Amino acid sequence: MLVIALACITIIEVHLNLSKYKYDNVIKWDITSYYSYLPATFIDKDVSLKFVTLENNNKNSGIKYWYIEDEKGNRVIKYTMGMAVLYAPFFFIAHLLASPLGYANDGFSVIYECMIDFSGLIYIALGLWYLRKLLLQFYSEKITALTLLLVFFGTNLLYYTCVESAMSHAYTFSIFSIFLYYTHTYYHTQSFKPLIAVAICFGMMVLIRPLNILFILPFLLYNVLTLSQLKKRLLFFTNHYRHVLVFVCIFILIIAPQLLYYKYVTGNWLIFSYGNEKFYFSNPQILNVLFSFRKGWYLYTPIMLIATVGIFTLYKQNTKIFISGLLALFPLYVFLISSWWCWWYGGSFGQRTFIDIYPLLAIPLGSFIYYIHQKSKIFSKTCVTVLCLLMFLNIFQTFQYKYNIIDYDGMTKEAYWQVFGSMNPESIKAEYLKKPNYEAALNGQQE
Repeated sequence: MLVIALACITIIEVHLNLSKYKYDNVIKWDITSYYSYLPATFIDKDVSLKFVTLENNNKNSGIKYWYIEDEKGNRVIKYTMGMAVLYAPFFFIAHLLASPLGYANDGFSVIYECMIDFSGLIYIALGLWYLRKLLLQFYSEKITALTLLLVFFGTNLLYYTCVESAMSHAYTFSIFSIFLYYTHTYYHTQSFKPLIAVAICFGMMVLIRPLNILFILPFLLYNVLTLSQLKKRLLFFTNHYRHVLVFVCIFILIIAPQLLYYKYVTGNWLIFSYGNEKFYFSNPQILNVLFSFRKGWYLYTPIMLIATVGIFTLYKQNTKIFISGLLALFPLYVFLISSWWCWWYGGSFGQRTFIDIYPLLAIPLGSFIYYIHQKSKIFSKTCVTVLCLLMFLNIFQTFQYKYNIIDYDGMTKEAYWQVFGSMNPESIKAEYLKKPNYEAALNGQQE
């Protein structure tokens, strides 16, 4: 509980210190597209965005609505509406308070930015709470606390809850934590209540990002370790067909607004709203994604390398109930992430897309910590010391990235070691940076 409180206090302190909402610096980039559904629906009352012109789409430091145009000229919001649903309670609070507090009730004034900026605090607190409840099913309070500490302060989750808090990753992290907890509860109780929670979480994760449909695997393969157990699971779903129907109905109900939106705007139930962006499955950049100096996940988030190693310790513990889902999801997820045209995912700290699966990886991380605690005191203390050093490295590099000492997309081996351990924003040499060729990457030409 102290770890969760410390995480929340850290988020609040950074938010108040940066005060991004005062400088029109919250609803920007991807968040603009996430958010566009809300003012378009409830303020401008036109989700087709026909009212948008070059003049009225401008705001202080960006645009109000981010959309693409299909071949018929229809304007389609790029990202799906899952984040807008999660923002919605905070949007409505801001809309209710805007006029009484003297702010413009246009959806983009300071109070809206402030509420969206702080919305992630509620979700991450909820996510950490449920992740704690899940980990306590297998580990002691001490190991659970250390695991939560490392997951929050030792990974880029710290950056995406404190600095770019309105991005989707911390929200998905939280929903996936709840999803995994109720998956565990469902198979122990086989009742409708946890099943409904699982279905709602799954629907929301897919509504946030369609690729998250892969997250069904830990649910389907829970405690399935052999082929005979897989056959029993299929028989289980056959015998509990009412549960399957309830799950499917809830899922369809949650994603239906997105389908209706596409139908209303374009005339089609399903569309690809990313324009000319695509996956290149024949040329996945797996090594770059995991190890490169530009955005290597294990380089900028080395604690997750420990979590990956921890998978091998699961076999010796009762946490192996999640291992089939993990082994099915993890390599497939890495492959798909690596196959996207922009494998470095633009300006970001490390590989931000992996934050979404940290709740699942927290289990092998906890398993590794449990494993080393069974060894000699010297070995155990040495390993814990290394983990803490990696956590402090992440905190330090988070500061470096925030203050542009670590470049947002052009890091190289020379640039990395040039700024390693430095807090001098002038220490990086421009000639050491190598900016990616976005146009070439769009055409599948990787460096």
